[in-house]
Amino acid sequence: MPSYTADFRTDVDYATHAFKARSPHDALKKARVFNDERSEELMFEHYTGRHPVNEIAVNDEAGDEVALWQDDELRVRLAAYDLLDALELCVDCLADLARLDDGTPSVSALNQARAAIASAKGDAADRPQRRHPLPPDPEKMNGDRAEWAAAALRHFQCVTGCDYEDSLGDLLGDLIHFSDRHNFDFEAALCRARGDYAAETVGGQP
Repeated sequence: MPSYTADFRTDVDYATHAFKARSPHDALKKARVFNDERSEELMFEHYTGRHPVNEIAVNDEAGDEVALWQDDELRVRLAAYDLLDALELCVDCLADLARLDDGTPSVSALNQARAAIASAKGDAADRPQRRHPLPPDPEKMNGDRAEWAAAALRHFQCVTGCDYEDSLGDLLGDLIHFSDRHNFDFEAALCRARGDYAAETVGGQP
């Protein structure tokens, strides 16, 4: 079984411990359990070199703290939980704006907020998936084509009030209903659309 070494770090100290584990993920799991249950066994050593001052506390003669300075990084770290709570409260408001606004800023803000929350909580299930590289754009027009579609999708959201995540599927379903009532062959139109997409992304994977 492979051996792994885990570093346990504080702002000024660190300690190491070796683990045998099946994988890096398994080693990390063992290290977290070790930290929770046997942290007193860790032997911390000071880092070599000088560390920047990130906090200055001023005390009076009675030993009471009367002034405090913290650098930007430390303040952000200490405020992280409050910032996360505030961001979660903002998501519902951003979702309403994303449905009602016919522009892109609110939709972009909502996506970034959700991604930041998922990252902070380590929730891989809610984290946006990595997008595949874009296919070729020989005419340099596919960005415009995507924006034309986005404008139609935003208007559809405004009319129906559907969520951003559901909007594309809902629109496609409603287009099938539209085709039923206006003598369009939806499957033929979809086949033509695939052909147009293939022609517009020559060399890609439509």
